[in-house]
Amino acid sequence: MKKNYLYLILAPFVIWVLEEIFFFEPSFFFLSLSLSLLIIAFSVRSIIKKYRSKFWPALILAPALFYISFSFYSAIIISQFWIQTIFLLVALFIFFYLRYIHLYFSLATEGGEAKLRQLLLIGSFLSSFAFAATLYALPIFLSWSSLLLLGIFIVVGACLFGQLLVFKKRVDKDKIIFWGINVFVLTEFAGIFFLLPLNYNILGVLLAIIFYLLVLFDEWREEDRLNWKNLKWPVVIACLIFVLIFLSARWL
Repeated sequence: MKKNYLYLILAPFVIWVLEEIFFFEPSFFFLSLSLSLLIIAFSVRSIIKKYRSKFWPALILAPALFYISFSFYSAIIISQFWIQTIFLLVALFIFFYLRYIHLYFSLATEGGEAKLRQLLLIGSFLSSFAFAATLYALPIFLSWSSLLLLGIFIVVGACLFGQLLVFKKRVDKDKIIFWGINVFVLTEFAGIFFLLPLNYNILGVLLAIIFYLLVLFDEWREEDRLNWKNLKWPVVIACLIFVLIFLSARWL
């Protein structure tokens, strides 16, 4: 038990230190990335090894996606304040993720499951923004084609929706089918947003909203609550946000 708490503190701290090394020495970016992913994998494996060792690689997906998305996002922005904020955000997310899987597996507390689910929803939304913003910004630095970027969107979308299936008690055929549908719809919107001459951060926010709505609708589908009464306000609010962004955003 004490060893688990040691991982909770040490893993986020060491990852934060590695991020700071990358900040001061950009050539260490991929080394820092690789070491941090190993630390995440080792920490998750160590915390749950007595409880669900057979499936432990799947549990690495959520923190790894969050870390990778914001690591690449921090590499394309220039504001030192936001870069340092991202480093702290990543460390905090990994800390709480390790803490909640400790509660979920080691203590099997009901509160731990609810908190873990909430953390995954918040983390997946933020990860979708960071991944999308980074991919929309890549043409500024690299001459990659839109088709190649859409291919990457498919992989990223599959992982983002897939991380939410890891803690499902039962993954049946319907869940797999709608997982594929969600990936397809998200990729379609990603392709449409390529046509908009908006800042990559704004495009990232728009795609993150689409991602969240797809997750929300899929959850309601599973609970037999997918009806107009429930759909009305999320759709209206999302449309209002889109309109406000389009009216207030700086084009090009």
